[in-house]
Amino acid sequence: MAKKVTTLLSAPELLARKSAKSMSRKVKDSEINFSDIPEISDEELSKFKRRGRPVLGESPRKAVSIRIDEGVLEKIKNQAKKKGIAYQSLINEILKKAV
Repeated sequence: MAKKVTTLLSAPELLARKSAKSMSRKVKDSEINFSDIPEISDEELSKFKRRGRPVLGESPRKAVSIRIDEGVLEKIKNQAKKKGIAYQSLINEILKKAV
């Protein structure tokens, strides 16, 4: 029969483990203290980039899934990179011209 191994922890190690366990519980938004977070200035805010689906054109875009040959997709991505736009936007431009 295998012997049971006992690990002795120092007081700081024990407190660290206990603290880590208590931190893993769900915290309500109302329990979070934001007082030490500095306000963001308008200048800093203007440097942020918008993420997510862009709102372009007269109507919102629809997400679709299509299969494109690897070589074609690579060429489109390279062209989009040169233009400084997302490859999905370039595909949209190409399709818009074609229909």
